[in-house]
Amino acid sequence: MILPRYGIISKMTANTENIKLIVCDIDSTIIPAGQHEISPRLREDFHKAMDRGLKIMINTGRHFTFLQPSLFDDLPMEIIGTINGACVNRRDGSVIEKHPMSEAQMNAITLLCLEKGIGLGFKFEDRIVTYANHRKFVEGYVQKGTPYELTVLNDTYNRTHHLKHGYPLGTFLIGADNSVREFIRMVPDLQFAWSFRGGFDVFSSKVTKATSVECALREYGLEWENVIAFGDAGNDTPFLKPAAIAVAMENGKDDVKSVADIIAPPCAEDGVARVLEELNLV
Repeated sequence: MILPRYGIISKMTANTENIKLIVCDIDSTIIPAGQHEISPRLREDFHKAMDRGLKIMINTGRHFTFLQPSLFDDLPMEIIGTINGACVNRRDGSVIEKHPMSEAQMNAITLLCLEKGIGLGFKFEDRIVTYANHRKFVEGYVQKGTPYELTVLNDTYNRTHHLKHGYPLGTFLIGADNSVREFIRMVPDLQFAWSFRGGFDVFSSKVTKATSVECALREYGLEWENVIAFGDAGNDTPFLKPAAIAVAMENGKDDVKSVADIIAPPCAEDGVARVLEELNLV
């Protein structure tokens, strides 16, 4: 059962005529934990939506090189928001827009990670690179036996990747549960979003997943009133709030549900597909 947060589901249908863009987070929104591809039902619904002229946009905290390969097999998506809005890629990986952090932010994060023994992976335009405690980062961030492990570059000795590739676009920390307050004090203009125990996504408070959607809207000539957005985590809230229809997953955090118009069934129960079907968007 779909649970509208405000009113009844029929009230939402009044907005569907204007919907032109479906924006979805990946992990625990369209792909359940432990899985690597969307369900056959959701795949079919996405294609039905595209046949009706709607656009599909994936909007994730993942780096482009960490996207599930199955997404490219399943969806002819044109624009992908990555690194929590700090990078917007085309399907071929080319960059439409990017928002790097400053040198001062990069240095402050690196120093504190070295002091506290925290695994630090910076998300550069080309790949994820560790600047502190490589093994700890890889063991906490990458599933063993997956090809992703080989894509993470160890630069914990020289820390010079930024000299050739520019400053990082995002950060992920492993083992930072007891140090978040210190990070916030040292770099107050960054946000620290809990991802899992010990794991934190770090991104600019001025650059969020809403930033990448706004880039896509400019590319497509659309407005927020044309967007239905799906998410489950704190980093999804910025692009749920301005959407015409905001959908939070039942498996999501309470703070995410608090900004949603609709609470969808859990990701593992095809929540996104069920909402699209009930709203007659497919």
